[in-house]
Amino acid sequence: MSELFLDGRLIGYESRPNDFDPDKMVMVFVHGTGGDREDWRSQVDGIKMPGSVLALDLPGHGASEPPGETSISAYADWVERFVEVMGLKRVVLVGCSLGSAIALWIAVRRRTWLVALGLIGSGARLRVHPFILEGLINNPSKSLKKLAEYCLSSSSPNHLKTLMVDKYCKSNPLTIHGDLTACDKFDIMNQIHEIDVPTLIVVGEKDALTPVKYSEYLNGKIKSSTMVKIPEAGHLVMMEKPEEFNSAVQSFVNTL
Repeated sequence: MSELFLDGRLIGYESRPNDFDPDKMVMVFVHGTGGDREDWRSQVDGIKMPGSVLALDLPGHGASEPPGETSISAYADWVERFVEVMGLKRVVLVGCSLGSAIALWIAVRRRTWLVALGLIGSGARLRVHPFILEGLINNPSKSLKKLAEYCLSSSSPNHLKTLMVDKYCKSNPLTIHGDLTACDKFDIMNQIHEIDVPTLIVVGEKDALTPVKYSEYLNGKIKSSTMVKIPEAGHLVMMEKPEEFNSAVQSFVNTL
C-alpha cells in the first residue's frame, strides 16, 4: 500500500507495478459504497496493462483519512486531484456503483486525460430507497448487514458473503450514509449521451441494486460502449466472478 497527502489529507492507494510510468496508459479503479481498494484485489493482481493498474481508497475509506463526502461531484474532485498529483496522462477509469457514478461525472466533465471508461453495477441515475438511508441512522447494524447481502447474488460463495457482512458491519454507518446520499442525488440522464470515450459496461445478471436494465440504458445512450452481462453474479461482479470479469476488461483494454 502507498499513500500521499492530497489537499492536506492522507489518501491510500495501491499500484502494480509500484514504480509505474505515468506517461503510459494507467487503469484506475474506484470502489463503491463502503468499499476500499481491496474490492479490486483480483484486478490489481490479475489485469495486465501497457502501463500499470492502480486502485485508490476514497476519503473516509480504507487507508484514506475521513471524512467521506455526500455528493458525487465532491468525490469526483478528489479523484481528479489524485490523477493530477500523480501526473497521470492517459487514464482508463473503472468504477463500481458509487465509483461508476464518479467515473461518469468525470467523463461528462471531459477531462483530457480520460481515454476510456469502465462502468460496473452502474446507472445514469442511482436512487436509494429511503428505508435504507433511514435505517443507517435508526438501526445501523441491521441496515449494514442487509446492504451487504444485497451486494451479492444468492449463488455467491459463503466465504464471500461472510467477508462482506463483516466488512460492512465494521464500517462507519455515517460514511456509508454519505456514500448512499451521494448516489441518491446522482442523476445524469440528460447528459449521458455526451460521453464519447470508449466505454465498457459490466453487470451481474443477478444484480439487485443496479438491475441489468440500468446497464442496457447506458449501453443505448453511450455511442462507443460495449456491454457484458456476467451470469450468476450480483452487484459486486468483480469479486464474485473475477476470472470472467478480468477477461472482459482485458479484452476491452486490448482494443484501446
